[in-house]
Amino acid sequence: MNVKVTIERQPASAAADCGAEGCGLLLTRLARAANRSLAVALDELGLRAVQFGVLHQLADAGPASQADLAAGLRVHASNLVGVLDEMEGDGLISRQRDPRDRRRQVVLLTAAGATMLRRAERAAAQTEAELLTSLDATERAQLRSLLGRVASHACARGCG
Repeated sequence: MNVKVTIERQPASAAADCGAEGCGLLLTRLARAANRSLAVALDELGLRAVQFGVLHQLADAGPASQADLAAGLRVHASNLVGVLDEMEGDGLISRQRDPRDRRRQVVLLTAAGATMLRRAERAAAQTEAELLTSLDATERAQLRSLLGRVASHACARGCG
């Protein structure tokens, strides 16, 4: 008995599944390029990505204990201490004893930290604009929406 097997190539429109490279690989490459560009832009301000994250977290959520800040940033608390020491030395944050629990310290955003955050946000927006220059405004909005849905789904299972 002879069996004939026919293999058909999918049309180019089927490339919506990200093709041979796979979406994961494309997202990884894009993340690396974006991280590299953002790191360069932040470095020009004397800031690192983790510090940018701290400033954002404090601006969004308000004063926080070091443990809560570490959890929100998804970094180990012991790794955050050195970052906070440096940021406090630069005047970007301050640490005060928690009036409700004197064993804890609360991290606060300073005026200088808020100013630095605004500068870093402008640099990040410029970096994003350069990264997405090949997309028009509608495509950028669509990409943001799709990435938001994917991130929401992935983080519902536990972002790390």
